[in-house]
Amino acid sequence: MFVLMICCGAVAGWLSMILCKYLVSVRVNGPLDHLLIRSIYAPIVWCISGVIGFAIIQSLGRGALQITEYITVFLICLCIGAVDFIIRKIPNQLLLTLILSKVVFLALNFSKQEMQQSFLGFAAACVIFTIPSLLKVNVGAGDIKLAVVTGFYLGIYGFLQAMIIMAITIAVYGLYIIIRHRGNLKTKTAMGPYLALGLISTLMFPLF
Repeated sequence: MFVLMICCGAVAGWLSMILCKYLVSVRVNGPLDHLLIRSIYAPIVWCISGVIGFAIIQSLGRGALQITEYITVFLICLCIGAVDFIIRKIPNQLLLTLILSKVVFLALNFSKQEMQQSFLGFAAACVIFTIPSLLKVNVGAGDIKLAVVTGFYLGIYGFLQAMIIMAITIAVYGLYIIIRHRGNLKTKTAMGPYLALGLISTLMFPLF
């Protein structure tokens, strides 16, 4: 079973690259020139990413329904992170797919408490991401929508965990570019990849 998951992960990673190329191409005028989609090593990177993700999911030893949910969310987050990293845009189609995924799996494994948590998470994300606009801090519309969807998917406690993971990974990236003299504390970066990592990490390894 583990070998099968590894093979499926490689195929899913490659298909995710194809989807990413399409989502970028319909939003960019001109040739696609980015290492994640144009490099000769890009398919290898995507396949390895799929293999790692599927291997971790399989190693958790959860039920078939939960594994299916993890795989679905992992692949969506992988594409969200890649597209936002490349063009600083988060496709609405992926966000809608994420919402639909939550609705479907919530219906299949109904829990009144989980439903309440989803709406609390949604409300918390709306409130938290309203604050920057009140302080006249520019936050991308796609980032706000992803945060709200994350809150809806994970609930209020999961959303807070995802935000902490996002903050830590952004801090690590900031430290990296400072050490490598590639930027400073004012250097802008896409928020999507870090929040997407927080989402899938929290889903698979909830602390609350």
